[in-house]
Amino acid sequence: MKESTANTIIPASAPTDGEGRVYHLRLRAGDVPPRVILPGAPERTSLIAADWEDVRELASYREFKSVAGTYQGVPIAAVSTGIGAASSEICIGELKTLGVHTCVRVGTTGCIQPEYDLGDLIIPAACVRKDGTSDAYIEPAYPAAADTTVTMALMQACENLGFRYGVGIGYTIGSFYIGQGRPAGDYRPSWMEGVIPDLQTAGILNIEMEAAGQFVVGRLLGMSMGAIFAVVSNRVTDRWGDKGGEAKASRAASEALRILADWEGRGEITLRLTNALRIE
Repeated sequence: MKESTANTIIPASAPTDGEGRVYHLRLRAGDVPPRVILPGAPERTSLIAADWEDVRELASYREFKSVAGTYQGVPIAAVSTGIGAASSEICIGELKTLGVHTCVRVGTTGCIQPEYDLGDLIIPAACVRKDGTSDAYIEPAYPAAADTTVTMALMQACENLGFRYGVGIGYTIGSFYIGQGRPAGDYRPSWMEGVIPDLQTAGILNIEMEAAGQFVVGRLLGMSMGAIFAVVSNRVTDRWGDKGGEAKASRAASEALRILADWEGRGEITLRLTNALRIE
C-alpha cells in the first residue's frame, strides 16, 4: 500500500508536494521541455495546443494547468500562470527548477494607441514596471526588458504567418480597474482620469498585468523571456472583442519557439542570460 504523504515534512525553503514534484505546478524534472508558453488562463492551454501534435495534459492544480506536445517536431509545453505577476513568479521559479530556459508569455491586452485594431498583435520589447512583484526581486530602476533574440523570433513568426503586429513599450500594472483608468464601483480618484492620456503621451502601446514581472524574474533567474499579446480592447475607441487575436498570438508563440530551436540547432544563437546573437 502506498504510504500517505499527509504528514510528510518537507523543507519550507524549497517546498514540494511530498512526491518529488514542485509544489504548485505538480511537475517533476523531465516532465516539461525547455521551451514553454505562458498563458494566464488555464483554458488557454488547450487553445495553444490546438496547433500541436501528440498533446497530453500533465497536471492541473489551482491556476496552474500544464500541457505538452510537439509543434513541427519541436517539443513544447504550455503552463498557465493565473492573473498577475505574483502567481507568474511562482510559475517561472518552479519552471526554472525543472530546467526550462525559454518562456514566451501569450495573453490579451488593452491598446491605447488608435492605429491598432482588435485582433492585432503587440510584441513588447520592454515594459514599465508597475506590477509590484518585481520590486521584491530588485530595485525599481532595473529595466523590464524582453530578451532580444526571443523578440526577434516573435517578429519573424508574425512575418512567417502573415499576422499584423507592432513592437514597442508596454505598461504592466497590478490592477485591472483603477490602475488601468477604469472606475471600481463608486471609487473614482481624480488621478484615474489621467492614466490613459499620460501613457499615450509617453508613447506606450498597451496595458496588461504580467509581462514586466515575468521579464524581470525570468532574466534574474537566467532565463530568456518574451511576450506577445492579442489586442482585445482599444481604449481610444472604447471597443472590446477578440477577432481571432488569441488564436493568432498562440500560433505565433509556437512558431517563435520553433524558430528559436532552429536557430540554436544551427549554432546561430547561444542560449544564456544575454542570449547573444553570434554572426559568422
